[in-house]
Amino acid sequence: MALDINAHQPKDLMLAVFKTGGKQYSVKAGQILKVEKLEGKKGDSISFKDILAVSENTQNTIGSPLVDGAVVEAKILDQIRDKKIIVFKKRKRQNYRSTQGHRQYLTVLKIESISLGVKKSESEKKVLKTSSPKKKAAPKKKTAPKKKAVSKEKTVKKTVKKKTTTPKENK
Repeated sequence: MALDINAHQPKDLMLAVFKTGGKQYSVKAGQILKVEKLEGKKGDSISFKDILAVSENTQNTIGSPLVDGAVVEAKILDQIRDKKIIVFKKRKRQNYRSTQGHRQYLTVLKIESISLGVKKSESEKKVLKTSSPKKKAAPKKKTAPKKKAVSKEKTVKKTVKKKTTTPKENK
């Protein structure tokens, strides 16, 4: 009996390596990732043409330098800023110290589909169930309002008489 190494993976799994913002990302359909800031608003669709490699089950396609006809479609989920990093510079014995903070602008993407010519791998879309109208549940019985805890009794400040001293006579 032959053992299938990829038995746990879906049959239409397609991976792609694409380049954006000076970095390379390995993605599959439905994946959410953060990339360097891209122009666009929340909800816009973006397509990447700089595909370096595509892998599908047993077939691997590596470009030289790019794969022809390969496209990765993505949807912008959000435009965010990364966590702050501290840039600290110091020169010893020069009394020079410089501290600066930096937050990188990022774009959150969801990979919608990866296509190589005719072949296409899409992310699973959630289907909204349209069911018959539900019966309204009986209104809940109103419970008596909970009594507030008894507040602490007011404390009365004691007044203390000031001690007066009589001036002593000098002899």
